[in-house]
Amino acid sequence: MISVTLSQLTDILNGELQGADITLDAVTTDTRKLTPGCLFVALKGERFDAHDFADQAKAGGAGALLVSRPLDIDLPQLIVKDTRLAFGELAAWVRQQVPARVVALTGSSGKTSVKEMTAAILSQCGNTLYTAGNLNNDIGVPMTLLRLTPEYDYAVIELGANHQGEIAWTVSLTRPEAALVNNLAAAHLEGFGSLAGVAKAKGEIFSGLPENGIAIMNADNNDWLNWQSVIGSRKVWRFSPNAANSDFTATNIHVTSHGTEFTLQTPTGSVDVLLPLPGCHNIANALAAAALSMSVGATLDAIKAGWQI
Repeated sequence: MISVTLSQLTDILNGELQGADITLDAVTTDTRKLTPGCLFVALKGERFDAHDFADQAKAGGAGALLVSRPLDIDLPQLIVKDTRLAFGELAAWVRQQVPARVVALTGSSGKTSVKEMTAAILSQCGNTLYTAGNLNNDIGVPMTLLRLTPEYDYAVIELGANHQGEIAWTVSLTRPEAALVNNLAAAHLEGFGSLAGVAKAKGEIFSGLPENGIAIMNADNNDWLNWQSVIGSRKVWRFSPNAANSDFTATNIHVTSHGTEFTLQTPTGSVDVLLPLPGCHNIANALAAAALSMSVGATLDAIKAGWQI
């Protein structure tokens, strides 16, 4: 994380500082991942309260605490109304300080594959940060953003949700140049109620785009009308191995012992590629990754090279 003082954080998070003003360059919410002098964020959930582990955080080397109530511990403490929201606001501030080009993605399935394919492409173009594992919720997304430093040229951020409003929050922290919904499916409906509820939740990702941002969607999921009010006048790219109205598609598809060969068709030209993964669903994922990468300037050569690693 980029360095910041507690007094700066007090202003950023509209909190109250008790104790000495120190400089921080690391943040954690987990007492198992403490580093010397880091800020320990005491999150509180329905079944836990990390304020109870503040003594453990101090013993493990934490230099300061982010809390929602004063604690009887001899450590500098930044007191805020809600540590969960403050954690996100801190991540948003870090994101604003770093000039990396950021893209975000969500979907019912294939998110991890698209994320990793996109990161492989953008790594051909510059130093690239991407979401580790499935850290895609309202805690995981800030964790990823806090890893940003000026050394990164690109960031690929995966957004997930188990309820309405979660992606609207995390995309507001992420502020991507382009956002993608990989697909929609009537799976894991808890918290959404129906496929229409899933579509609404996933479509929140487009609310975080700037006016010159690019909304990217699967042409095989006909949800443009559901999202049009969110997307507004922003540019839209569609991808599909099948649909005729796609901006990104695949032709001359051949399955080989090494993977799948096809011609990638894009708005800026075409290139023959070898995708070292089987299955038509991975062609769709690859098209999504190509679109997301090209939205921040990746070339056809970078796409081809990224998939050959």
